[in-house]
Amino acid sequence: MTMQKGWTLKYHSKRDIEERLAFIKIYVEKLKENPDEIFRQQVRLVNSFLKAAKNYPLTKEAYLKIKGELRTKERS
Repeated sequence: MTMQKGWTLKYHSKRDIEERLAFIKIYVEKLKENPDEIFRQQVRLVNSFLKAAKNYPLTKEAYLKIKGELRTKERS
């Protein structure tokens, strides 16, 4: 896979770029394999998840703290 010059500033490493490009390649293959209606349904589902997440009463930090997964600067 080839990389565009400006991308190195947006990603932390060459591996990040390669993973992103691999994801895009897989996604495009799935787009070609499935009818448009399937993706319309998936878009509606994802949009409903995003809308629900915006209305969620906890911040991401509060949620991670409850789950015991919050990383603090001291522990990093």
